[in-house]
Amino acid sequence: MRTLVITDLHLNSKIPGLLGAQVKCVLDIFNKEKPDEVIIMGDVFMHRKPSPSELLAFRDIIGGMPGDLSHPGHWTPITILRGNHDSETKADDGVTALSLFERRSNLTKVITHTHIDHRRRRVYIPHYENEEVIIHALEMVPEGYTVFGHFGYDGCLNSAGDADFGIPLSYFTAPTFLGHIHRFREGQGGLPESSSRVTCLGTLYTTNYGEAFKDNFYAILDDEGGVEYKPPLCGPRHLVYAVKDIKDNLDSINDPSYFTFLRVMVEADHHPIPYGKLKVNYLDVKYSPVFNEDETSSFTPDRELFSINEMIISDYVELANSTISSEDLMKGYRLLKDDN
Repeated sequence: MRTLVITDLHLNSKIPGLLGAQVKCVLDIFNKEKPDEVIIMGDVFMHRKPSPSELLAFRDIIGGMPGDLSHPGHWTPITILRGNHDSETKADDGVTALSLFERRSNLTKVITHTHIDHRRRRVYIPHYENEEVIIHALEMVPEGYTVFGHFGYDGCLNSAGDADFGIPLSYFTAPTFLGHIHRFREGQGGLPESSSRVTCLGTLYTTNYGEAFKDNFYAILDDEGGVEYKPPLCGPRHLVYAVKDIKDNLDSINDPSYFTFLRVMVEADHHPIPYGKLKVNYLDVKYSPVFNEDETSSFTPDRELFSINEMIISDYVELANSTISSEDLMKGYRLLKDDN
């Protein structure tokens, strides 16, 4: 029996086009792997109160995971853990929009509180703000069982790069797969004994520029304890390049397999940005400061270091994929310019 394990989908409808790319990536992986069951380890949604579009998108994901097509009505078992982003509040009361998707008829189970599956020898621990609840659950794990959870441990970093978890690794006595931590870290030999049992699977795809170029994986488990980690090769990705490096990486940047967010870092002596050659979904231009915050200078340049003219603004607007027409955006720009 093959189990597909994914986590931290962060379905998000606030950026046009992103939600469709997220759904497509998840279903592409499912159709490629054809697993016998699926485990989603939390943070299905980006926001605690998901929008109707995000709820419908997750419905499409579940509906796109049928079982053996030769047996109509046979569904793939799906187990979904409640993540912190899926919880309506921080009250640890288990209230989550995910409960809308629990169905016995299609074998979809939502884990709102700790659950032990003795048949599959698994323990599911959703997110709790109170770490004592998680520690108690870890202490109760039977020997020979595997843990799936949505939380961190002392020493790992959250998506902002902060170490805000206090659960000692000594409580992890069983093989454990975790969501919540956005960076992949495989439990392996050479690490402290407890750490070697814990794998942080990481997000299925990047969720912000702070995760640019981060390796992303999903896991395939088998009943004999085998684990294989595979890159999704689809979905959203965030890239950050200096202007001078774009030309040499253009084919990779324009890879149509991904929904690409590109941030271009511009310095004072930059090359022209090749707008016409970029085929990305979102383009963000960030200018590096000429001086550090603690530096001052009396130097007066004899030439204009930057020139933001209407042509540059117009090019950017055409690539912005805004829900507002480019004509209206340019009218607004000209009104602001005239006011100044």
